[in-house]
Amino acid sequence: MTSSAPASPSQTQSVVSTAIVSAISLLSLAIWFGIFAGLTEGLGLLTFQRINWRQWGRIIHVSKEIVWISPVVDVLFFVMVAVVVALVSCLWSRLPVVRVLVLMLTFLTVYGWLTLTNRLYHRACWLLALGVAVAFTRWLAKHELVALRFWRKTAPWMVAAFLLVFIAIQGGKWIHEEYAVARLPQAAAGSPNVLVIVLDTLRADHLSSYNYSRPTSPQIDRIAGQGVLFENAVATCSWSLPSHASLVTGQYPAQHDLQNVQPMPWLGWGSGSMAGYPTLGEALQRRGYRTGAFSANRNFFTSNVGLGRGFLHFEDYFDSMADSFIRTLYGKEFARLYLNRTEHSSVIRALRYLGMDSMLDKDDEGSGNYGGAFAVRKRASAVNQEVLRWIERDRQRPFFAFLNYMDVHYSYGGPRGYPKPEWDRATTVDEYDAGLRYVDDYLGRLLADLRRDGLAENTIVVITSDHGESLGGHGMNYHGISLYWDLIHVPLIIFYPGHVPAGLRVTTPVTNAAIPSTIMELVSMNSPRNPDSAKFPEPLAALWTKPEVGPKWPSPLSELARNEFVNTDDKAVVGKIPTAADGNMVSLVTPRWHLIVHQKLGAQLYDWTVDPRELNNLIDTREGQATAVGLSLELDSRISRRDGN
Repeated sequence: MTSSAPASPSQTQSVVSTAIVSAISLLSLAIWFGIFAGLTEGLGLLTFQRINWRQWGRIIHVSKEIVWISPVVDVLFFVMVAVVVALVSCLWSRLPVVRVLVLMLTFLTVYGWLTLTNRLYHRACWLLALGVAVAFTRWLAKHELVALRFWRKTAPWMVAAFLLVFIAIQGGKWIHEEYAVARLPQAAAGSPNVLVIVLDTLRADHLSSYNYSRPTSPQIDRIAGQGVLFENAVATCSWSLPSHASLVTGQYPAQHDLQNVQPMPWLGWGSGSMAGYPTLGEALQRRGYRTGAFSANRNFFTSNVGLGRGFLHFEDYFDSMADSFIRTLYGKEFARLYLNRTEHSSVIRALRYLGMDSMLDKDDEGSGNYGGAFAVRKRASAVNQEVLRWIERDRQRPFFAFLNYMDVHYSYGGPRGYPKPEWDRATTVDEYDAGLRYVDDYLGRLLADLRRDGLAENTIVVITSDHGESLGGHGMNYHGISLYWDLIHVPLIIFYPGHVPAGLRVTTPVTNAAIPSTIMELVSMNSPRNPDSAKFPEPLAALWTKPEVGPKWPSPLSELARNEFVNTDDKAVVGKIPTAADGNMVSLVTPRWHLIVHQKLGAQLYDWTVDPRELNNLIDTREGQATAVGLSLELDSRISRRDGN
């Protein structure tokens, strides 16, 4: 009987050294492929986002930061794959570890390239990627040593390239902002801060300060009681993009021409966005203001769509690790495959168990409703953190901060774990109101933080919305395809202690496109009038300083360009009522009447003072016909004067 001699110390050390070298080789491969795949993926996402701009409402969007975020995600993912291959090799010693790992990493890299085009079926991408990976692995079998040597030598250069990209993007943003702020003129002593808060998709009649039956908005009500509330403010459009452009330019949609998504210029928007009209941010920069935008609406209020002009600082995407992950290619794949599942899914339950609720707080960016991937919602709490962090960076200059809260937008309701209001029985309206109660709470927290820091008393606060929501009215659930009262009637509250009257309610119909002119009017109170204020129409201050002007106030317009992208749940009304799916629309609101004119389908007329739900179209009555003639002439005159004809 023979026995094998125990391994000598030198043999044991050799085995350990070989294992370490093998582990380092696998790790180097994973890092190399991860950085390479991530850099090309990030550039590809930026490229095809521009190429596929017509699908803007149905994609998850990115900005230049994706070029360094994608490599981080891919490296972590590929390292996990390498670890799995290494563990399998421990159980199966004959496994050609390098070839298997290269096969998998090549497949994942090529699949990523094919998928990011958004032009091929996923099954086709899988098959093509697998074919390329198999062919490359066959080549590797004959050139393994040469390939390994190449990857090992170039891995440090790949890491250096990643670091250079990261520093260039993040450092470039910081340097650009610091340089721009340093070049601002000196602000006038006592210049007030400016805070514009847009509660996306909030119809005015669901605020308790607008006589709603539920206590949905105690914080907003308190602010309204200390400022001026406009009972009949009208948005310039019934969806976000044109309305936000009006809020920053003071122009109607047909003037600023951002009525639908436009292709992104390859070299950036420059000064050409919004038809070149000056923005409120630009005017305030000339007065020495730092300007920043903080958006939870990553579809239609971003610098990508042309709304960045006038803001030295813009925070929209990548507000959290979950959001950053979802915007990468494999993050979107994960969202597409798993985040559309029910709460009974083992993956969903596992994520809940791991405390990853934020990843499951779905946003309709990316149009998961159409079968695509859901993005991750950016809540009011995250917007607050962003703006407070930015304000604290520089307390020497006055600030202009423009906030978009998305918590009232579909899908409705506050985040999981936030206490539900007593009325919430999970109906659509209950959930809509619950989302309002949540964002009202965080709006109050933001202002409390400003008071704590001694900033609130010298801050102009404007609260409004970009549009309302149908919630079943006229057979529609959402917004963006019509101009009924519940879609354009929005809140408008102006708070500036000691400078605007407390508790005043203005009944005159006004456009919230007057916000820029009104802010410039208030900013000019303690300093010489700036010529920029003349570029923004209709300042509202006259309505509380000279109430007699109310009856002569210009009737607000709303405009809606033809838009073929109709939410699935609202397609049933197309062809039954006039909608933007069939042509352009425009409306005019007077102290009694609301005239809605469709490009092809004629006019509607409502007495909104007694029929706010607009159920009784009076256009065919004797009074209605006579009224419509006069209002049509007024509408034509307003449009002609506005357009300079």
